[in-house]
Amino acid sequence: MKYYLANNGQQEGPFTPEELASRGITPSSLVWCEGMTEWTQAGQVPELSAYLLGGAQAPSTLPNGGFTNCQQQPQSPFGGQTPFAPQQPETAVCPKTWLVESILVTLFCCLPFGIVGIIKASQVESQFRIGNYAGAQQSSADAGKWTKLGFFIGLGVSLLYILLVLVGVVGSNL
Repeated sequence: MKYYLANNGQQEGPFTPEELASRGITPSSLVWCEGMTEWTQAGQVPELSAYLLGGAQAPSTLPNGGFTNCQQQPQSPFGGQTPFAPQQPETAVCPKTWLVESILVTLFCCLPFGIVGIIKASQVESQFRIGNYAGAQQSSADAGKWTKLGFFIGLGVSLLYILLVLVGVVGSNL
């Protein structure tokens, strides 16, 4: 079974119970898996009890070996409200990365803004792959913003240069 972990307000995962243990989950760490209606504390999920820091009951001593197929629906520690929801729909498509456009803007228009665009563009796919769909969308929007800004500033500077050259040519002929 794969679990998602809430870490500083961000969804991470999916992880196996062993991977969660290597991340140092505690009984109060919020986790979610398919089949759960809301995020819950890891200490309330029997499958995870053997992997919690601070020692917990081994799965072999729990009913059914500790496995519940994620059908458990515990009370939320947030008064019935779900603080997080799975952020990536099942059929989600990775948002536009803007990587090619950012590289072209860096090469031909405006180096500083193009570099920021490349950095943001490189974050889109990595955020999408870890399941942070909202983060991927935000990175895509940021990459698009910096790429467009760099393009239009580069275009403006180019037009200004051409205008100044034309004024210089016309002025030198008088």
